[in-house]
Amino acid sequence: MNTPSAPVSPAAKLPPEEARLAIFEGGVPTHALSRKLIDCRDGRRYQLFLAVPRDQNAAAQAHVLYMLDGNAAFDALTPELLALVPGLALVGIGYDTPLRFDRSARSLDYTPPRNENDPQPDPQRPERMVGGASLFVGRLISELMPQAEAELPFAVACRAIWGHSLAGMCVLHTLFTRPGHFDRYVPVSPSLWWEDKLLLKREADIAPDALGKAEILVMLGDSERRSSPEGPHWDGPAPHTLEMIRRLGERPGISITHKIFAGAGHAATLPASLKPALEFAAK
Repeated sequence: MNTPSAPVSPAAKLPPEEARLAIFEGGVPTHALSRKLIDCRDGRRYQLFLAVPRDQNAAAQAHVLYMLDGNAAFDALTPELLALVPGLALVGIGYDTPLRFDRSARSLDYTPPRNENDPQPDPQRPERMVGGASLFVGRLISELMPQAEAELPFAVACRAIWGHSLAGMCVLHTLFTRPGHFDRYVPVSPSLWWEDKLLLKREADIAPDALGKAEILVMLGDSERRSSPEGPHWDGPAPHTLEMIRRLGERPGISITHKIFAGAGHAATLPASLKPALEFAAK
């Protein structure tokens, strides 16, 4: 089902490249904020951003939302947004950078392997590697999540995962390759056009009941057309995303809804998605 939304300016832009992380400066009444660097066994380094409920009674539901591109996600959070979900714990999975995005790292971590030789250089941008999503999801599940949840004052009962653009594609890749590790999935403007619609092809090869039970909220804008050579070219909501929504909705055990932001370009859907995502994860 499509949930209507207020129009979003098509001219809306992402903030500057540097992450200001203003939410860490003034304190938040509902959540205790912290961050820490994690060195994984294979040498990759990540930065965890945590927002832990202060009120233990409010946190009784024991829900947590994992947010990919954690630097950018926490840069966009506000005390007002967190006040809407006083019992929800948030964990940003970010990078050791002062920037909102580590573009090389996310290109590697959030793109699915194309073949057994991946990761390997991106043909479009050889300075970047692609195809490391399965390795990243393995790190997320086996190393990053346990370390994050060790910081929480409760045993987690419901896990959700959010991501935008390439990270939104990685959210779906996580569902397809490691079902059952999350209960709820929030892909926002997922880059399903990537590598000639590779993820749509992968979905078609998955048995109808193989994904188990999951709740999914997909969000996208209706003005995400790009002019870059490697980007999508269409008018209106991304057809590949609408096709994925249709397919997933036909699977047993999958409950899927979607929200289209009127007038929103690709950049604008990240901040626009935060309130619905937090409420979806906290419900």
